[in-house]
Amino acid sequence: MKNIFMAFLLVCGLAPLAHADINDNMDNAETSYIRPGPRPAPYPGNPNPGRPDPYPGNPGPRPRPNPGYPPPPPPAYRYEYLSCSSYNYRYNECYFSPYGVAEVRIYSQHSYEACIWGRTAGVYNDRIWVDRGCSATFEIIRY
Repeated sequence: MKNIFMAFLLVCGLAPLAHADINDNMDNAETSYIRPGPRPAPYPGNPNPGRPDPYPGNPGPRPRPNPGYPPPPPPAYRYEYLSCSSYNYRYNECYFSPYGVAEVRIYSQHSYEACIWGRTAGVYNDRIWVDRGCSATFEIIRY
């Protein structure tokens, strides 16, 4: 048991010396195990021949992506206007054709009372409804 313990101490004591040549020569490029590759060729006007020029003087024209097919034309919208009024602060509905409707919105208000979308004015199916004295012109946007 004594011989094994002495051998273990001897191996542990001499281990740093066995690797000393690797650790000492890592900074020296000539004797290290990792050899640097060939250096890049210097660029014209670059003061440091080991590195490429990060800001070349004339990078050339910027490449443009190939657009392929031209983009489709924007859809041709049609605008229609419909006036609807709430008489004597009562509920009223105004009808329109629901074919091809993209959006309905308040275009202009004609009454003193506020026309608030969803509260005193709105749309459902083929009807614009108004209530509580709202009088406005509505814009119907179609495809």
